[in-house]
Amino acid sequence: MSGFTAADSGYVMRSGSESGTTHDTGDAGTRHSARTMWLWLAAAMTLLVLWFALLEERALWDPDEGRYAEIPREMVATGDWVTPRLNALLYFEKPPFQYWATAVAYELMGQHNWTARLWSALTGLAGVLLVFYAGRRLHSTRAGLYAASILASSLLYFALAHLNTLDSGLTFFLSLAICALALGLKSDATALERRTWIAVAWVGAGFAVLSKGLIGVVLPVAALMWYAVLCRDHSIWPKLSPISGAVLLLLITVPWFVAVARAHPDFTQFFFVHEHYTRFTTTEHHRGQPWWFFVPVLALGALPWTVPMLCGLWQAFKERRGGVFAPFRFLAVWAVIVFVFFSVSGSKLVPYVLPAFPALALLAGRYVCTADPVVLARQLFWSGVAAALLLAVLPYAVSRVGDAAESGMIAELKLWCMWVAALWGAGAVLSLWAMRKGKVEAAVIGVALSVTLAHQIALAGAEKFVPGKSSAGLAQQINPYLSASTHIYTIQMYPQSLPFYLGRTVTLVDFRDELDFGLQRAPEKSIPSIEAFREAWRNERDAIAVMSKTRYDALATSGMPMMLIGQDAKKIAVRRP
Repeated sequence: MSGFTAADSGYVMRSGSESGTTHDTGDAGTRHSARTMWLWLAAAMTLLVLWFALLEERALWDPDEGRYAEIPREMVATGDWVTPRLNALLYFEKPPFQYWATAVAYELMGQHNWTARLWSALTGLAGVLLVFYAGRRLHSTRAGLYAASILASSLLYFALAHLNTLDSGLTFFLSLAICALALGLKSDATALERRTWIAVAWVGAGFAVLSKGLIGVVLPVAALMWYAVLCRDHSIWPKLSPISGAVLLLLITVPWFVAVARAHPDFTQFFFVHEHYTRFTTTEHHRGQPWWFFVPVLALGALPWTVPMLCGLWQAFKERRGGVFAPFRFLAVWAVIVFVFFSVSGSKLVPYVLPAFPALALLAGRYVCTADPVVLARQLFWSGVAAALLLAVLPYAVSRVGDAAESGMIAELKLWCMWVAALWGAGAVLSLWAMRKGKVEAAVIGVALSVTLAHQIALAGAEKFVPGKSSAGLAQQINPYLSASTHIYTIQMYPQSLPFYLGRTVTLVDFRDELDFGLQRAPEKSIPSIEAFREAWRNERDAIAVMSKTRYDALATSGMPMMLIGQDAKKIAVRRP
């Protein structure tokens, strides 16, 4: 944090007046600035430890974590880094950039839970550093520090940065594009700064496309268009270097698209039509949700900073700049565009709204700089209380679902929720005390670190209360029975993490789902029916099958020869006697 000074950061010593603040001068001000700097450095180091501490400890969850760990494993195993494959079948639902990054991690450091999650964690942390830098350039060092703290400790952002999905990487590159646009278009940017930041924006959009598809370009363009309309500012268009920018974008994205289309001519129709137009306009992928779906997702996912984020959003829309580019209003437009775009989509999943969070954190960081500490304390206090109450109710809600009441886990769940709620509550009380004393920095750091620790404990404990969510335990039971010639079947299911933990692909029985595209081109890699599987099983000498308990009971009743070798909460593994 070079250049960290009291003048740059806007740090002040608050007087007894609630409405006014004054700058200290002389040795007292210097000591205060130094103490504050060391406080932030200590907080940053603590956050860094918490960020990476438990990446290895949790098993990969089905389906997403298993899927996005297995595809790069197969890249390494086959040596083919052009064509993504899942279970040895063509898999073109997403571009390959994260697969490449994870495959590189496997090659350098081996195949582990933590290397599978490393790209998500690194890009999540990079997003935190990005909003610090952007907040510092757009407003002040203090705003950047607040924004970084807010983003890092927001519930949904932290969780997805510690799960192996594509959303953390996509969010970083989209945020890079949006922050670069905000920095390049602001009125006091020099010509060189403008050209540099606009180029960075095009690069960010290119890698966003290579991470998850055309939304890497569609969403930033939509934000620029709506900003120009709402602010009646059409002067931004000539500043975007459309020709050189498009060249940069194409240089990043086109080589892979051309290479994979040459190898597989039907890629283009599937990827651009089926995976973009059809996914957005229909519910074919069975991800339909009501239009208001992302309202509670955003409200809960932003905790404990929901209210400051909304206040920052409102503050940005209220400001008037008289024809001058307003970077914070542009960030507000971006956040709203992300929310509206996915709200009208026919396909809705919780992570889709994540790209709005860095912009909302920047807006909240500026708001915290200007908010009355007493008002801000109330906002954070009641957010913490609400979260603690939700955690207190959770065990009782779970006890009424399915067989949870008889599982013996409710007492443990209550204890787990109590610890997490206590951390949330501690942050809430700390914020109330510190801000009433005018110690905004201490309050923000205390809340951020306490809820970050709560998030980490929640993730670590969640695995115990969703039994069967990962296939790691079942794979450990199967591994002693494996030889190089063992044939593995999965019946009417595809546990996504099982091939990763077994280190080999499986033969699907009476299952297609998202693997349908690949199975149409390689039908010999599956068995279409239970009857056909019975025939294949009779001829096997060294085989293992994985199935549901219901299917196991049905096959056992019919007299199929099977020896039980393992099971978890959802699956049974048998071998051919």
